[in-house]
Amino acid sequence: MITVIADDLTGAAEIAGICLHYGLGVSFGIDKIPEKQTTINVIATDTRSKDEDEAYETHFHLAEDVISKSKNIIFKKCDSVLRGHVLIELLALADAANKNKIFLQPSNPKSNRFIKDASYYINDILIENTGFANDPDFPAKTSSVKKRILNNVAKQHTLEVHTGDFKEINTKGIFIPDCDSVEALSECLNLYQKDMIIAGSAAFFEQFLIKMKLTNSKVEQKEYRYSSNYLLVSGSTHPKSIAFSKTLNKLNVPLIVFPETLLETKLNKTFLNEFVNSIAHVYKGRERIILRVSNDRIQLENSALNLKTRMSIIAKKLIETSNINEVFIEGGATAYDLLEELHWKSFTPIAELASGVVRMQYDNDPKKHITLKPGSYEWSEGLLN
Repeated sequence: MITVIADDLTGAAEIAGICLHYGLGVSFGIDKIPEKQTTINVIATDTRSKDEDEAYETHFHLAEDVISKSKNIIFKKCDSVLRGHVLIELLALADAANKNKIFLQPSNPKSNRFIKDASYYINDILIENTGFANDPDFPAKTSSVKKRILNNVAKQHTLEVHTGDFKEINTKGIFIPDCDSVEALSECLNLYQKDMIIAGSAAFFEQFLIKMKLTNSKVEQKEYRYSSNYLLVSGSTHPKSIAFSKTLNKLNVPLIVFPETLLETKLNKTFLNEFVNSIAHVYKGRERIILRVSNDRIQLENSALNLKTRMSIIAKKLIETSNINEVFIEGGATAYDLLEELHWKSFTPIAELASGVVRMQYDNDPKKHITLKPGSYEWSEGLLN
């Protein structure tokens, strides 16, 4: 069996979707080993939004827990463009497992994200010359894979980072080989050794499943459509997300924009309760509703933090008071905060509705389902019409 640890919720869900495609049993836990043990166990964390020390501690203790309870291979799911505390989290897993070799392949050639001559490219453009250079949390200021992974890492370590084109591995260290095609993604696994920590993109994980002979022919996914009894919570300002909300609104799905008043430093609880009651009234009339962030940039102090926490409080109240069974969430940070607020920790993934869009059943209440989608991905056509 394999346990996958991811640094964000939607990345973890993407892994679950791949497993469903191949008909593999998959379970899903948030910040803990899933209650059900299956062929693939996925653990989602939110360490990409935490500091370096917390990212290390979270991954170290999760790995210790996995190692103490099973003989599972641990696969570290990393962002394909190396956002997050990638090196720190890999070192945590290596320390917990007492290993000194790490094999990392973040490339996703199908999406034209690849490593060539030890540099990272997006659509044949060096990553430092793309929009990823302006990422608010992990800007790609260099295209050198080695420099990017070492950037701003405070923790001391003794493992050297090796990049480029190499044919064998016979020393300790962190190895990130060139990979500019789907064939190369598969072939680089010939370098993998059982005494290594293995890590990479969702695309690399799929190739790892194939190498481990865990895949059969792909399973055709059932088509789902929802006309009522759903809440769509969107914390994304990506143009695709905004356009989708507007499309649904034109089809008479009520669209509620999170009010700026609730982002002020001091929370107006009276206004919050009145706002929840008004949304519940709208939902009662239609049994479907969208709650999303404003498209406008908010300049209030701590607005980003207040938005995540207070939007989650409102969504929780609405789910519980209106007995909503289907919840669709756009954006990994939004999803993590809402599920934390609900205290929902263990799920069974049941369907991939579109690429990277995964529907899961809440283990403690089988009537409840959540569907997770990264903000930049697209919903399947007609899903919520």
